[in-house]
Amino acid sequence: MVFPIVLFLVLSSFLLGQAAFNAGLPVKRWVVAGALLGPAAYPLFNSHKQLAYRKAMGKQGASINM
Repeated sequence: MVFPIVLFLVLSSFLLGQAAFNAGLPVKRWVVAGALLGPAAYPLFNSHKQLAYRKAMGKQGASINM
């Protein structure tokens, strides 16, 4: 029973590391988060990716205010 859980966590950390690399985020941090939290780290990753994108865009990505 332990082997499938460990395999699932390793696979989750690998996929989260690949996604972090593609998004330009720190890979080691997200690999460790994937290994510890499993798929529960994916919503955290998505929100962090969106915040990093907004920070990089600055005022250019702002919507029009009336």
